Amino acid sequence: MKAKWIWIKEASEKNEYAEFVTTFKRTKRENTILKIACDGVYNVFLNDELVAFSACADYPHYKFYDEIDITDKCGDYNGLKVVVWRAGENSQTYIEDKAGVIFEVLSGEEVLTCSDKSVKSRKMLEYQNGEIRTLTPQLGYTFSFDGRATLNAYGESVEVDKTLDLHKRQIKKLELKERVDGIISKRQKSYLVDIGKETAGFIEFKLKSPCEQLLTIAYGEHIKDGGVRRIIGNRDFSFDYYASKGDNEYTNTIRRIAGRYVEIFSDYPIEIEYLGIRPVYYPVEEKEKGFKSDDELINKIYDVSVETLKLCMHEHYEDCPWREQALYTMDSRNQMLCGYYAFKTTEYQRANLVLISKGNRKDGLLSLCFPTGIDYPIPSFSLHNVIQVYEYVKYTGDKTILSEVGGSIRKYMGVFTDRIEDNGLIADFPSPFWNFYEWTKYSDNAEQIGDESERGKKRYSLILNCLFVYVMRLYKQLFENVQFNESKTLKAIDETFRVGNKFKLYDDLNEFSQLGNALAVLVGLGDEKTAEEIIGGKMITATLSMRAFVYDALLTLGDKYSDYIINDIKQRYSLMLKAGATSFWETEKGEADFDGAGSLCHGWSAIPVYYFNKLLK
Repeated sequence: MKAKWIWIKEASEKNEYAEFVTTFKRTKRENTILKIACDGVYNVFLNDELVAFSACADYPHYKFYDEIDITDKCGDYNGLKVVVWRAGENSQTYIEDKAGVIFEVLSGEEVLTCSDKSVKSRKMLEYQNGEIRTLTPQLGYTFSFDGRATLNAYGESVEVDKTLDLHKRQIKKLELKERVDGIISKRQKSYLVDIGKETAGFIEFKLKSPCEQLLTIAYGEHIKDGGVRRIIGNRDFSFDYYASKGDNEYTNTIRRIAGRYVEIFSDYPIEIEYLGIRPVYYPVEEKEKGFKSDDELINKIYDVSVETLKLCMHEHYEDCPWREQALYTMDSRNQMLCGYYAFKTTEYQRANLVLISKGNRKDGLLSLCFPTGIDYPIPSFSLHNVIQVYEYVKYTGDKTILSEVGGSIRKYMGVFTDRIEDNGLIADFPSPFWNFYEWTKYSDNAEQIGDESERGKKRYSLILNCLFVYVMRLYKQLFENVQFNESKTLKAIDETFRVGNKFKLYDDLNEFSQLGNALAVLVGLGDEKTAEEIIGGKMITATLSMRAFVYDALLTLGDKYSDYIINDIKQRYSLMLKAGATSFWETEKGEADFDGAGSLCHGWSAIPVYYFNKLLK
């Protein structure tokens, strides 16, 4: 590759915006391709038209480049502008690395232009560079744009010492749709804009201000407080725009936001010509023979579930497009499974599994997110990854993925087998691990986050040990020559956790959950009497994220519970629809959960897509 890694001449800092410009001449009418990678997020403008945008969601040790066909956008003489936002500080969606961008434009085999010292560049002073308030710990910095600013001059670029292999990203480019305008309501100190439904994309507005003034623009998924709930704990869902006197027109194609509502706070009255969100979607094609039922409630649940899936697909799967935009194994397992039924192609699942496989920690387990610079490792999430890979092979027949992800799986499965004690069980993992299973009492173990103290007493979890056995059986189907006999662990689970026909959550806690008992059924320890206990209403209810295990456990006992599963889905999801949901919530508590930070769009909650197809087609 002729191109070099480059950056602006100024010393790099946190939250940095840089712009690079060059020109090129095209004499042949061959296909013209742009290749680009960076540390952070890029926008590419060709002859002042936006032609590409993306967050480079990858790792310092495993970098992606994007390949964009710009043939139809090129003239004989062309101006190329590349804008890069570099967070420069770890978050749960970004790993800090040395600043840099690399790109080249090729026509056939000819390099028309590329990144090197001849490219002019500038620090974009219209954006606030350096430390600024954060949106959330997962998302990192917000942004602040000065509409009054005069563009500063370009200077020389410098080459950056970044020597690493680049891998072509194996997914399609995101699509930017036409702006969806909102309905504007004047309030006492603000302007509230209702986009009409949950939307993920880029803010765009045109407004007139009587003077120079600071506008604070907040966004959210609801207005339960009468307006957007901007401040939630250590989160601040807002950005700043310094308006000039007169007309102000702005589109941000760097920082994706999500929600239904936008609220502008201003000291002096403004006139808004338009304000909306330009939706951003991953291009998927729904299956031609889509799901259809005679029951309109079922159809509505299905359609909203599919929309929820789409809203949580960008550079990778996202748990929620509003609060985190993070890739987790547990969440994306549900998303991948539903995608096999809702959409035609499966390249997206494969690319996500490969991305996850590059996230092994030094201890062998997977990180919390992919990529993440802030890690609260959850051991059980590594086990969920085996389920994802098994289901990918099952639905696609593509065993070639095992050569790419197999090394990662063997590492963390070795960690679990090495931790099996003489009694046949795996104990809870010590600090800094977070022994999370689902967001319910006794199973979230949230107090362990950041707790560096070690447990003085070993504790054994029903969920962890059953999940391990369940996953081990899938692992042995994926890979040949896996030698493991789970009979000792099964016997230990039965002896340690069984209380009559059901199973307690921990060896030292006489509490019972649907999830724990569902897993006991799935590994063959529970039976129909256990199933009756699960649906009897006296156990801790499984959350939307984990109900798939409950339904699967019931289905191992035949078709007798099919109606129960369909009616359970209808009952739970109809309550969200009655509350006005246009996408499905993180939990059934909605916005009130997590101290007011509950998401109203969460990928794991799209699971009706799978069960409706499985049980009703």
